[in-house]
Amino acid sequence: MLNLIKYSSVRLREHNGTCVPRGPAIGKSRPVIIRFPQGSLEIHLPKHAPMRNESIEELKIVKDVEPLIGCAHSNVSMPSQTWEQAPIGNRKWAFYGPWFSGLMGNVNFYIEGLNLTKPNEKLNFLYPSGFECGVLGYLTAAWGHELYDEARSKAYYQSPINWTPLSFLPVPAVQLDVQETVTSGSRYRKVFFPVSSDKLIHIHFSYRQTCAGSQAEKDRKISPKPMQDLINNIIRSIRLTPYPELNAELEEIRKASPDLAISPECAPLEWPADVDKDGITILEYDKRRYATPNY
Repeated sequence: MLNLIKYSSVRLREHNGTCVPRGPAIGKSRPVIIRFPQGSLEIHLPKHAPMRNESIEELKIVKDVEPLIGCAHSNVSMPSQTWEQAPIGNRKWAFYGPWFSGLMGNVNFYIEGLNLTKPNEKLNFLYPSGFECGVLGYLTAAWGHELYDEARSKAYYQSPINWTPLSFLPVPAVQLDVQETVTSGSRYRKVFFPVSSDKLIHIHFSYRQTCAGSQAEKDRKISPKPMQDLINNIIRSIRLTPYPELNAELEEIRKASPDLAISPECAPLEWPADVDKDGITILEYDKRRYATPNY
């Protein structure tokens, strides 16, 4: 009860020095179970808790089997239209400063399924090489075309940053960051892993501090660690249980790749860039390639 009073959304004063905000505790959260056609996913998520006067609707995770039927991205977010998305759920968590210093930051969580718009029978996401091709292709299709300075062809984002294989899952899996190149708004962490030969799961986190300045200045005003700890604890809680059919596929793949290991490192891609219509092949950026025709 004391913490509810100490860490309140009410803002009556400025906080002096570095603020260490407080948000939800993952230790008290119940595991969420997401069922797919070929496996089930367990993940610990605190309850949806945006700022108390903020009306952000939660996309609730269904109890039935999630069929992962993809739908198109918008032309703005993905000009190539080479990947489809199947939204699964989202939540948001506010972080407050002590003793009526108010909102200090927030974390957004979103999970979706991904598949290529044009199926590729030669590409299998369960193989480490196919998985990496899929991840890098999707990142480029979704983020690589964004420009901060069109005249100088300067990309707005850079990725993958902090490429980290996740060895605790029974399939190829990776955690990575997307970074803004010239601004200091939100920070982004992502997790990818396959749940079938043609379906990827994409878990997206964004987090930010509610103050002005460069990222270094923001970190001096408001510690990002509590938000980063929540994200890392959620990632470490992920458990994937393959059903027999998927398990049999993985056993066959392990004959050639025993530990399903992906590359230990991956340098940031050269953006801006496009993907070809296959959603995988990365091409030199051309603003006319997927431009909407003028009628």
